[in-house]
Amino acid sequence: AAALAVSSFITVLTILSTIFYAVSILISHQRGEKTPAEIGRIVKNGIWLAILLSIPGSCIVWHLDKILLLFKQDPYLVTLTHQYFHFAAFAVIPLLINTVIAQFYTGIGRPRFTFIVAMIMLPIIILFSYGLVLGNFGLPRLELAGVIAANFFVQFVVMFCIIIYMYLSGTLEKYQVFSNGIGLDWQLCKSIFTLGLPIGVQFGAELGSMAVATYFMGYFGVTALAASQIATQYSMLVVMIILGLSQAISVLTSESYGKKALNITPEYIYAGMGVLSIAFAVIFLLFFGMPEMLIHLYVGTNKFMDKELITLTSIFLAIAAVTLFIDGIRNLLSGALRGLHESQAPMRIGVICLWLVSLPCCYFVAFYLHGGPIGLRLGFMSGFILAVILLWLRLREKLIAV
Repeated sequence: AAALAVSSFITVLTILSTIFYAVSILISHQRGEKTPAEIGRIVKNGIWLAILLSIPGSCIVWHLDKILLLFKQDPYLVTLTHQYFHFAAFAVIPLLINTVIAQFYTGIGRPRFTFIVAMIMLPIIILFSYGLVLGNFGLPRLELAGVIAANFFVQFVVMFCIIIYMYLSGTLEKYQVFSNGIGLDWQLCKSIFTLGLPIGVQFGAELGSMAVATYFMGYFGVTALAASQIATQYSMLVVMIILGLSQAISVLTSESYGKKALNITPEYIYAGMGVLSIAFAVIFLLFFGMPEMLIHLYVGTNKFMDKELITLTSIFLAIAAVTLFIDGIRNLLSGALRGLHESQAPMRIGVICLWLVSLPCCYFVAFYLHGGPIGLRLGFMSGFILAVILLWLRLREKLIAV
């Protein structure tokens, strides 16, 4: 039930929240043009857009249990998700507004602030989740729904606290976030949405393709699926590093675009590649050199552990390391294009390469060439390689054009 609930909600939330990556891109562009008052307008309209999108988003989340039934999921498990989705529907609003605020701080070059806030929030959410899931500390026992209820409460309180802090902070006064009324500008909302929607669609499509690949893995049995799950969980940690680098490239490129200094964009990309290479020196060491340690950290030390699981997971981790490095380059190039306000090309290339190249290739290699679960993983890498080539060509073309 937890897997169904969390994966379904995260998919919807990812599509909605990544739309607001456009906020930091537009803000950094205005920062480059040295027009701080425009930054306040972008923030206000980003919040308005978050509120507007949260209405259909919350409605979809509220009824996700019915959608799961349409996909023939176990009715008993779906019943357990009912209350979770109702709390999650209310959590959409503060989560999206907090995303806009985080993108504002990223765009003005102060991502450390949101990092500190996240580090403060994490133990509080864990503590509240513990209380609400099990009914401790005099709190009601909500079981599965307790996790998202805790998240909703903390996100809501943090949202108000940060808004008050922003209002009182003298250092943010020049951005005029709270000046000139509510500042609803449909044209600016449209600009944010137009730039951000392809980003949301791209992330949603990528999540979907990975889910389908996981369904394919299920045909090879429980051991293959378990090995895939372990490798995927470690991969998700690495993806966070990749996405952080990608967004940094987006913001820096957009700022240089605003300054009309695009000649330094390749330098940002090469610097990003350097940081990526240093990070992956450690990741390759762990994934290639210490797979058993990672496996035991995930599932515990059991001397009777299935040897096939250890072997298969070790191979999956090695393949994942190479795939993630290629994906890291892909995301850096996508980030640079977004910084140039070109979000359509990364979306089209991402969707086409993963859905029309990766999935057919991994299916063909795994089932027709009898490559099995290893062939499935290797075949899925093909789309990432093609995407890197196409993105590099598009970025070079874009830099020449602007």
